[in-house]
Amino acid sequence: MTIENSNFQDSFYSLSNALKTGDLDTFYGLMHDEARIVDEDIPFLGSKEDFKKHIAWHISGIWENFEWKPRHPRFTETDNTGVVVGYSTFRGKPIDAGYRQRHMFFSQGWSKLDGKWLMINWHQSTLDGHVIGISPG
Repeated sequence: MTIENSNFQDSFYSLSNALKTGDLDTFYGLMHDEARIVDEDIPFLGSKEDFKKHIAWHISGIWENFEWKPRHPRFTETDNTGVVVGYSTFRGKPIDAGYRQRHMFFSQGWSKLDGKWLMINWHQSTLDGHVIGISPG
């Protein structure tokens, strides 16, 4: 699949919308093959392949649906490097249970390679970890 993504912000929103709609070909197509991911749900540094397995687990009959929604993203672009930071909400409905939500901080690094923007790292962590048990000032 060829993805036309010469605009950084459009590429970020394409990634987000692809995950929201379950278009995993587009979602993974916007990730660099050597991407590194720190997910709030996985206790170790992961690769793109690790993240694919994680998403496959979510959609393998455990969850009826889920959505990752970015909130208040802020973009910085310099030459062939892009960074986006913000808040996000993961909202999902496990089978036979009510909806669950996790509110998170996130940051993504992107690189423009051969005229296309690809995500090269993604870090997200829950907000409560930043608020509960913080170091005393």
